[in-house]
Amino acid sequence: MDIVSSSILFLFLLNFVHHAESINCDKEPYHEVGRLKKFLLCNSYDANQRPVKDIKFAVNVSVLPVLMSFEYDESTNALNANMLVTMEWIDENLKWDSKEYNNQTTIAISSDQIWTPDFQLYSSTVKFDTKQSCTNLRSLVKYDGTVIAVPTCDFSARCEADYTDWPLDTQRCRMLFGAWMEHAGEVDYHTRFACLGSEQSNMHTTWRVVSAKKLKKEITYNNVTYPTLMYDYILERHSGIHLAGILTPIILLITMNLFLTWLKTDSVERKILLAVSIVCHFYFLVFIEWAVPKTGDTVPGILLFYRTSILITGILLIHTLIGSVIKGLQSQPPIFVTFIAGTIIRNKIGELVFAGDYMEVEYKKSEVVQTNRTDLAEHQKCWSSFSRIIDRVMFLVYLLAYVISFAVYIPLKYTSRFGTYELHVLSYKDINQF
Repeated sequence: MDIVSSSILFLFLLNFVHHAESINCDKEPYHEVGRLKKFLLCNSYDANQRPVKDIKFAVNVSVLPVLMSFEYDESTNALNANMLVTMEWIDENLKWDSKEYNNQTTIAISSDQIWTPDFQLYSSTVKFDTKQSCTNLRSLVKYDGTVIAVPTCDFSARCEADYTDWPLDTQRCRMLFGAWMEHAGEVDYHTRFACLGSEQSNMHTTWRVVSAKKLKKEITYNNVTYPTLMYDYILERHSGIHLAGILTPIILLITMNLFLTWLKTDSVERKILLAVSIVCHFYFLVFIEWAVPKTGDTVPGILLFYRTSILITGILLIHTLIGSVIKGLQSQPPIFVTFIAGTIIRNKIGELVFAGDYMEVEYKKSEVVQTNRTDLAEHQKCWSSFSRIIDRVMFLVYLLAYVISFAVYIPLKYTSRFGTYELHVLSYKDINQF
């Protein structure tokens, strides 16, 4: 039976095996379980010594962490996890002949009565005492010396805060496990993979685990190697409220600013809508600043987009004021203004795009002729046409700026910043596959 099968069945077997109470080595037990425990623990068994016959050999411990439930704390960038930490090893001092004890093949023994690995979490955000943070501190011992311990532990892992793609951001939380005092020549740790306890672990929560990777590292200090097991958990934020509440205003503000360039420069409606756009930009900027987590060194792309949009709105305000002044001029326009206005509007396409006030109820065809007439009406037509040309050109500039900013700053999908995702979900039907 492999370690995965053992981790699942262990919790159930404890309900059927005999629960061995504390042993009194000076008293003769009345039942087989008591006799067996006395045989195992009262014959010079030392829980502080590694369970090997030859001290030259290391104890090999197989570890399988199973993430059962979790919470991600954005204020501290910590993953608070409840885990089943399955550990399996061979204790050469805990072997017996099952035939001599009424075919008793397993026994549950309190973990503080036998040797257990000094398996600790290095990267905790708080100072945990393993004995206090773990429950079910009993081990299942088999007749061949196999010991299986499945404590349920509460751990807190440090995470790398990166909110660049908020609210479609991913976070990596890393757990480092190992022994404080025992080097690889004494106790060596091995792991096959990290996994979720079930699909339920990822349901009804803002954050979902999309990857659980394992890596064994060896740290050398004073020519002594210490094994370390590293587990990376990749979390994705899944929040429909953030998407609906942020992307919708972005689209509306973009549309409003672009729409303004098609209104008459000196119209009251344009100035009112421009004021509304400025107020909305600052309102939503404050809202996003409140909603975005304050930790981490990165700035969310959406904040940078709103900053760019506010700058565009400021330019649009200056553009509107200058356009209103230009349209109201009655003096004779310079030669380059007359040339630009006349050349563009004489062209059919230019006349259609640049000369028409599309947002007016009545459309009047503009006729600008390059003559030497100096009457006020003709001058006003020339300045008005030049003002509309500026509006159309600035519309293209704003549109290009928004397209580039949207593509650079607004995330539309999750990015695999941490490589290929892999995730094992532990279930009863998948035990044989593992």
